Amino acid sequence: MKKRSLFGLFVFSMSASSLQAQADETQEGFVEGGAATILARNMYFNRNSLSDYPDSIGWGQGFLMDYKSGFTQGEIGFGIDASAYTAYKLDGGRGTVGTGMFPADGDGERTESSTANAAVKMKWSNTVLKYGDLRPYNPVFATPDLRLMPMTTRGIQLLSDDIDKVSIDVGHFYSSRGYTSTGHDGGFMAGYAGVDAGNVDYAGLTYQPVDEGSVAFYASRAEDLWRQYYVNANYSFALTEEQSLSFDFNLYRSLDEGNANAGAINVTAWSLAPSYGIGPHTFTLSYQKIHGSQPFDYLMASDGTYMDSIYLANSSQYGDFNGPGEQSVGLGYAYDFGSTGYLHTTLSFRYVYGFDIDNEKVDPEGLYAYFAHSDKQIERDIDLKTVVESGALKNLSVRVRYADQSFTGDSVKQLRIITEYPFDLF
Repeated sequence: MKKRSLFGLFVFSMSASSLQAQADETQEGFVEGGAATILARNMYFNRNSLSDYPDSIGWGQGFLMDYKSGFTQGEIGFGIDASAYTAYKLDGGRGTVGTGMFPADGDGERTESSTANAAVKMKWSNTVLKYGDLRPYNPVFATPDLRLMPMTTRGIQLLSDDIDKVSIDVGHFYSSRGYTSTGHDGGFMAGYAGVDAGNVDYAGLTYQPVDEGSVAFYASRAEDLWRQYYVNANYSFALTEEQSLSFDFNLYRSLDEGNANAGAINVTAWSLAPSYGIGPHTFTLSYQKIHGSQPFDYLMASDGTYMDSIYLANSSQYGDFNGPGEQSVGLGYAYDFGSTGYLHTTLSFRYVYGFDIDNEKVDPEGLYAYFAHSDKQIERDIDLKTVVESGALKNLSVRVRYADQSFTGDSVKQLRIITEYPFDLF
């Protein structure tokens, strides 16, 4: 019902004459509006756990080719999007597996994997309808791109900017291809419960009345898991020429739905993150709270690829601080070194402390029973990125990401070194 109401809002706000006029002005043609790019991505991954879990070490090279056509001219334009991704295993770290970069091959991993994706699209004014292999990204359904090949999903998506200051996003998705898959024969699962989700539907809008702030509302349904509702409000303003203050508020509400494969769910999760900027420095303080006897769970692909559908402030490189009843406080600092004319470097640090996990209320026989043995967790993150701004290697980037998380009974250290070089084919 939510999806239909949003779509109706879009339809009745438009007139045929305005659609025709905007279409004539914006469409460049199927060939003329097209572009093809390749991203060469090299990644080293090292995850070390002090528990009984094996280490995961790997090094690989990926090539991501994307083609996006323009639209045929006329009131309604048509086009296609296509992509081809390839990943090569350069080193397996003494035979370790589980990095999420390569598909499984028996007890090991493949040394090479490839996948191809395609979608058709239709444009009417500033509204685009797509069907096929897509990469939507929003607070309730977000496909990640954190390994050699990005996750893709198959379904239908409508994106519209026809209403002044409002963006609409509506989707229906029924299959997925995660980091360690090569075909769209997988489905969706609850990330923490590990059970089937069924098909996923969502609808949302973002309203930006002023440049400094916006509000967003989303509703989603995983047919055999839950209904989720999301609200965001953010605003920033300048204190002086060198100083600024911003606020970001996020709230999720999850209730069990359909077959309720993950059991009874009644969870509210929210976070607030004010940030203070002065010159190249940014300081962030964040607070996050989970209300309920279950964790705040979100989707993953059936091959184990976690989606990015958690916009809470303390969701970090490794942990999400989303246990039942959990509170967490985060401190962040970022420094922008600025441009030297050749390089632009940024550096950030983050510390998050989670506490008061309500382990006494967790069902000891349920799918989230492992939270019954947790009481606190701590994570420290470092993120360093350098981008070449001029010369023959323009747009080459090198990024180092390090996470150190400790929680009841375990400690994990994770290092990723990512080099990316994009270039245009045409």
